[in-house]
Amino acid sequence: ALPISEGFDVAVGIDWKTGFVYGGSEWNCGTWMDKVGESDQAGNRGVPATPRDGSAVELVGLCKSAVRWLSQMHAKGVYKEKGVMADTEGLEERLVTWSQWDEMIQESFERHFWIPDAEGDVTHIADANFVHQRTIYRDSVGATKRFADFQLRPNFPIAMTVAPELFVPEHAWKALTMTETILLGKLGMATLDPKDWAYRGVYDNSQDSGSYETARGFNYHQGPVRRARGQCGGLFYHSHERNGCG
Repeated sequence: ALPISEGFDVAVGIDWKTGFVYGGSEWNCGTWMDKVGESDQAGNRGVPATPRDGSAVELVGLCKSAVRWLSQMHAKGVYKEKGVMADTEGLEERLVTWSQWDEMIQESFERHFWIPDAEGDVTHIADANFVHQRTIYRDSVGATKRFADFQLRPNFPIAMTVAPELFVPEHAWKALTMTETILLGKLGMATLDPKDWAYRGVYDNSQDSGSYETARGFNYHQGPVRRARGQCGGLFYHSHERNGCG
Protein backbone atom coordinates (compact mmCIF):
# COMPACT_ATOMS: atom_id res chain seq x y z
CA ALA A 1 0.00 0.00 0.00
CA LEU A 2 1.12 3.55 -0.69
CA PRO A 3 2.42 5.27 2.48
CA ILE A 4 0.25 8.31 3.19
CA SER A 5 3.31 10.54 3.69
CA GLU A 6 4.49 9.91 0.15
CA GLY A 7 1.43 11.54 -1.38
CA PHE A 8 1.44 14.54 0.94
CA ASP A 9 5.17 15.21 0.94
CA VAL A 10 5.25 17.82 -1.82
CA ALA A 11 8.50 19.59 -2.68
CA VAL A 12 8.27 22.66 -4.92
CA GLY A 13 10.73 25.31 -6.01
CA ILE A 14 12.42 27.18 -8.83
CA ASP A 15 15.27 25.78 -10.87
CA TRP A 16 17.49 28.85 -11.09
CA LYS A 17 19.43 27.39 -13.99
CA THR A 18 16.33 27.73 -16.15
CA GLY A 19 13.85 29.78 -14.13
CA PHE A 20 11.31 26.94 -14.37
CA VAL A 21 8.93 26.24 -11.52
CA TYR A 22 9.05 22.58 -10.52
CA GLY A 23 7.57 20.26 -7.95
CA GLY A 24 5.96 17.01 -6.95
CA SER A 25 6.91 13.38 -7.35
CA GLU A 26 5.41 10.28 -8.88
CA TRP A 27 3.11 10.09 -5.83
CA ASN A 28 1.62 13.58 -6.25
CA CYS A 29 -1.06 14.95 -8.55
CA GLY A 30 0.37 18.39 -9.18
CA THR A 31 -1.67 19.63 -12.14
CA TRP A 32 -5.20 19.57 -13.54
CA MET A 33 -4.55 16.01 -14.73
CA ASP A 34 -5.17 14.82 -11.21
CA LYS A 35 -6.75 11.37 -11.42
CA VAL A 36 -5.89 9.11 -8.47
CA GLY A 37 -6.61 5.40 -8.63
CA GLU A 38 -9.66 4.05 -6.78
CA SER A 39 -9.59 0.32 -7.48
CA ASP A 40 -8.55 -2.21 -4.87
CA GLN A 41 -9.18 -5.03 -7.31
CA ALA A 42 -6.76 -3.60 -9.88
CA GLY A 43 -4.31 -2.38 -7.23
CA ASN A 44 -4.23 1.26 -8.35
CA ARG A 45 -5.89 2.84 -5.30
CA GLY A 46 -4.01 5.93 -4.15
CA VAL A 47 -1.68 5.94 -7.17
CA PRO A 48 -1.60 9.09 -9.35
CA ALA A 49 -2.35 8.09 -12.94
CA THR A 50 -0.65 11.15 -14.43
CA PRO A 51 1.56 12.79 -11.78
CA ARG A 52 3.28 15.16 -14.25
CA ASP A 53 5.94 16.04 -11.69
CA GLY A 54 8.95 18.15 -12.57
CA SER A 55 8.30 21.30 -14.62
CA ALA A 56 4.91 20.95 -16.32
CA VAL A 57 4.77 23.00 -19.51
CA GLU A 58 1.59 24.94 -18.70
CA LEU A 59 2.85 25.84 -15.21
CA VAL A 60 6.08 27.17 -16.70
CA GLY A 61 3.99 29.27 -19.09
CA LEU A 62 1.75 30.57 -16.31
CA CYS A 63 4.81 31.44 -14.22
CA LYS A 64 6.34 33.28 -17.18
CA SER A 65 3.15 35.28 -17.63
CA ALA A 66 3.06 36.25 -13.94
CA VAL A 67 6.75 37.20 -13.82
CA ARG A 68 6.45 39.26 -17.00
CA TRP A 69 3.49 41.14 -15.52
CA LEU A 70 5.34 41.78 -12.25
CA SER A 71 8.31 43.11 -14.20
CA GLN A 72 6.04 45.48 -16.10
CA MET A 73 4.25 46.64 -12.95
CA HIS A 74 7.55 47.27 -11.16
CA ALA A 75 8.87 49.28 -14.11
CA LYS A 76 5.73 51.44 -13.93
CA GLY A 77 6.14 51.97 -10.18
CA VAL A 78 2.92 50.11 -9.40
CA TYR A 79 4.61 47.18 -7.62
CA LYS A 80 7.51 48.09 -5.34
CA GLU A 81 9.22 44.71 -4.91
CA LYS A 82 12.15 44.28 -7.30
CA GLY A 83 12.17 40.50 -7.41
CA VAL A 84 12.82 37.47 -5.20
CA MET A 85 15.72 36.25 -3.13
CA ALA A 86 17.07 33.11 -4.74
CA ASP A 87 18.98 30.37 -2.94
CA THR A 88 21.09 28.89 -5.72
CA GLU A 89 22.70 25.56 -4.86
CA GLY A 90 24.19 26.43 -1.51
CA LEU A 91 25.52 29.82 -2.55
CA GLU A 92 24.53 32.98 -0.73
CA GLU A 93 21.08 34.25 -1.47
CA ARG A 94 20.96 36.79 -4.25
CA LEU A 95 18.28 39.03 -5.63
CA VAL A 96 16.79 37.89 -8.91
CA THR A 97 14.78 40.73 -10.39
CA TRP A 98 11.49 40.10 -12.17
CA SER A 99 13.06 41.05 -15.48
CA GLN A 100 16.01 38.69 -14.91
CA TRP A 101 13.69 35.83 -14.05
CA ASP A 102 11.54 36.61 -17.07
CA GLU A 103 14.61 36.57 -19.33
CA MET A 104 15.86 33.34 -17.76
CA ILE A 105 12.66 31.47 -18.62
CA GLN A 106 12.60 33.03 -22.08
CA GLU A 107 16.13 31.88 -22.88
CA SER A 108 15.60 28.35 -21.50
CA PHE A 109 12.16 27.40 -22.77
CA GLU A 110 12.73 26.43 -26.40
CA ARG A 111 15.97 24.62 -25.64
CA HIS A 112 14.32 22.39 -23.04
CA PHE A 113 10.77 21.95 -24.34
CA TRP A 114 11.01 21.88 -28.14
CA ILE A 115 11.56 18.47 -29.76
CA PRO A 116 13.15 19.17 -33.17
CA ASP A 117 12.66 17.12 -36.30
CA ALA A 118 16.37 16.34 -36.59
CA GLU A 119 17.66 13.72 -34.17
CA GLY A 120 21.18 15.16 -34.25
CA ASP A 121 20.09 18.68 -33.27
CA VAL A 122 22.33 19.66 -30.33
CA THR A 123 20.69 23.04 -29.66
CA HIS A 124 17.67 21.39 -28.03
CA ILE A 125 17.56 18.88 -25.18
CA ALA A 126 15.64 15.81 -26.36
CA ASP A 127 16.65 12.28 -25.42
CA ALA A 128 16.10 10.15 -28.52
CA ASN A 129 15.52 7.10 -26.32
CA PHE A 130 12.19 8.56 -25.22
CA VAL A 131 11.09 10.61 -28.23
CA HIS A 132 8.31 9.08 -30.30
CA GLN A 133 6.86 12.27 -31.81
CA ARG A 134 8.89 15.16 -33.17
CA THR A 135 8.10 18.83 -33.87
CA ILE A 136 6.07 19.02 -30.68
CA TYR A 137 6.60 20.60 -27.27
CA ARG A 138 7.38 18.35 -24.34
CA ASP A 139 4.75 17.95 -21.67
CA SER A 140 7.23 18.43 -18.84
CA VAL A 141 10.89 18.60 -17.93
CA GLY A 142 12.34 16.55 -15.10
CA ALA A 143 9.58 13.97 -14.50
CA THR A 144 10.47 11.02 -12.27
CA LYS A 145 9.24 8.71 -15.03
CA ARG A 146 11.37 10.10 -17.81
CA PHE A 147 9.15 8.94 -20.68
CA ALA A 148 6.36 11.21 -19.38
CA ASP A 149 8.38 14.31 -20.30
CA PHE A 150 8.09 13.45 -23.98
CA GLN A 151 4.42 12.55 -24.23
CA LEU A 152 2.18 14.55 -26.57
CA ARG A 153 -0.62 16.07 -24.50
CA PRO A 154 -2.80 19.19 -24.95
CA ASN A 155 -1.01 21.20 -22.27
CA PHE A 156 1.50 23.27 -24.21
CA PRO A 157 -1.34 25.30 -25.83
CA ILE A 158 -2.11 26.63 -22.34
CA ALA A 159 1.43 28.00 -22.11
CA MET A 160 1.10 29.31 -25.64
CA THR A 161 -2.06 31.18 -24.67
CA VAL A 162 -0.63 32.96 -21.62
CA ALA A 163 2.99 33.38 -22.75
CA PRO A 164 3.13 33.30 -26.57
CA GLU A 165 6.51 35.05 -26.54
CA LEU A 166 8.12 31.80 -25.34
CA PHE A 167 7.48 30.06 -28.65
CA VAL A 168 9.39 30.37 -31.90
CA PRO A 169 6.56 31.04 -34.40
CA GLU A 170 7.72 28.38 -36.86
CA HIS A 171 7.90 25.80 -34.09
CA ALA A 172 4.51 26.84 -32.73
CA TRP A 173 2.96 26.36 -36.15
CA LYS A 174 4.44 22.88 -36.52
CA ALA A 175 3.42 21.82 -33.01
CA LEU A 176 -0.14 23.07 -33.44
CA THR A 177 -0.38 21.29 -36.76
CA MET A 178 0.71 18.06 -35.07
CA THR A 179 -1.79 18.67 -32.28
CA GLU A 180 -4.61 19.28 -34.73
CA THR A 181 -3.75 16.13 -36.68
CA ILE A 182 -3.22 13.83 -33.69
CA LEU A 183 -5.29 15.14 -30.76
CA LEU A 184 -8.06 17.34 -32.11
CA GLY A 185 -11.42 15.68 -32.73
CA LYS A 186 -15.04 16.72 -33.23
CA LEU A 187 -15.75 17.18 -29.52
CA GLY A 188 -12.40 18.43 -28.27
CA MET A 189 -8.80 17.45 -27.68
CA ALA A 190 -7.67 14.02 -26.57
CA THR A 191 -5.56 14.01 -23.43
CA LEU A 192 -2.86 11.77 -24.91
CA ASP A 193 -1.45 10.77 -28.26
CA PRO A 194 -3.25 7.61 -29.49
CA LYS A 195 0.13 6.16 -30.52
CA ASP A 196 1.46 6.46 -26.97
CA TRP A 197 1.94 3.12 -25.21
CA ALA A 198 -0.10 4.42 -22.22
CA TYR A 199 -3.09 5.47 -24.33
CA ARG A 200 -6.44 4.10 -23.17
CA GLY A 201 -9.18 6.05 -24.93
CA VAL A 202 -12.35 4.61 -23.40
CA TYR A 203 -13.24 6.03 -19.98
CA ASP A 204 -15.70 4.33 -17.62
CA ASN A 205 -15.42 5.27 -13.97
CA SER A 206 -18.07 2.74 -12.96
CA GLN A 207 -16.08 -0.17 -14.34
CA ASP A 208 -14.04 -2.06 -11.76
CA SER A 209 -11.86 -4.93 -12.84
CA GLY A 210 -8.35 -6.29 -12.70
CA SER A 211 -7.20 -3.88 -15.39
CA TYR A 212 -4.70 -1.58 -13.70
CA GLU A 213 -4.75 0.91 -16.59
CA THR A 214 -8.53 1.44 -16.76
CA ALA A 215 -10.26 0.20 -13.59
CA ARG A 216 -12.45 2.87 -11.95
CA GLY A 217 -11.48 5.36 -14.64
CA PHE A 218 -7.74 5.29 -13.98
CA ASN A 219 -7.24 6.36 -17.61
CA TYR A 220 -9.16 9.63 -17.14
CA HIS A 221 -6.29 11.63 -18.67
CA GLN A 222 -4.72 8.87 -20.73
CA GLY A 223 -6.58 9.56 -23.96
CA PRO A 224 -10.25 10.46 -23.39
CA VAL A 225 -11.28 13.87 -24.71
CA ARG A 226 -11.16 16.49 -21.96
CA ARG A 227 -10.19 19.81 -23.58
CA ALA A 228 -12.47 22.09 -25.58
CA ARG A 229 -11.69 22.80 -29.22
CA GLY A 230 -11.79 26.59 -28.87
CA GLN A 231 -8.38 27.14 -27.30
CA CYS A 232 -6.46 25.16 -29.87
CA GLY A 233 -8.54 26.59 -32.70
CA GLY A 234 -7.76 30.16 -31.67
CA LEU A 235 -4.08 29.41 -31.30
CA PHE A 236 -4.00 27.70 -34.68
CA TYR A 237 -5.55 30.78 -36.28
CA HIS A 238 -3.13 33.25 -34.64
CA SER A 239 -0.09 31.10 -35.41
CA HIS A 240 -1.34 30.85 -38.99
CA GLU A 241 -1.50 34.65 -39.21
CA ARG A 242 1.93 35.22 -37.62
CA ASN A 243 3.59 32.81 -40.02
CA GLY A 244 1.87 34.30 -43.06
CA CYS A 245 0.35 30.97 -44.01
CA GLY A 246 -2.60 31.61 -46.26
